Amino acid sequence: MRPDPSALRARLRAIVGPANVLDSAQDMAAHLSDWRGRYHGEALAVVRPGDTAEVSAVVAACAAAGVAMVPQGGNTSLCGGATPLGDSRAVVVSLTRMKRIRALDAENDTLTVEAGCTLAQVQAAAVAADRLFPLALASEGSCMIGGNLSTNAGGVQVLRYGNTRDLVLGLEVVLADGRVW
Repeated sequence: MRPDPSALRARLRAIVGPANVLDSAQDMAAHLSDWRGRYHGEALAVVRPGDTAEVSAVVAACAAAGVAMVPQGGNTSLCGGATPLGDSRAVVVSLTRMKRIRALDAENDTLTVEAGCTLAQVQAAAVAADRLFPLALASEGSCMIGGNLSTNAGGVQVLRYGNTRDLVLGLEVVLADGRVW
């Protein structure tokens, strides 16, 4: 049984606000194909949560409706994992609004950032504290740290500093049912 798309979109609008639920073909177009144009899909909606609580509520609403979700950051991936399938049964969860640097502790060499921060933002925050965040990619101005983590990106300094997972001390995760871990 297919879920009622209009009821789900209404629930998502109540969570993130009407401006952050895209459902017209024109508004969703940039989120439905990868940047190379190799992968194309369709979606019930594109939802843009602004914080962890909104992500949690969005995930819980989609899970309750039995609707798949496709997380998407900067959409710069080469693997097509951020593109929905062509069946219009998924919701794209765009993390573009989650771009805050939450904390910077220069004394302990730590930086706490949200998944939608671009790699360039993370690097600039480190430089401002006279530190180095060594992950370096050609797409650093548009790729997002959540995508870097999900793909365990390597970059041009991987031999010296390791992959992205080697630069991570911890994660805040929204589980498939909406719980925050």
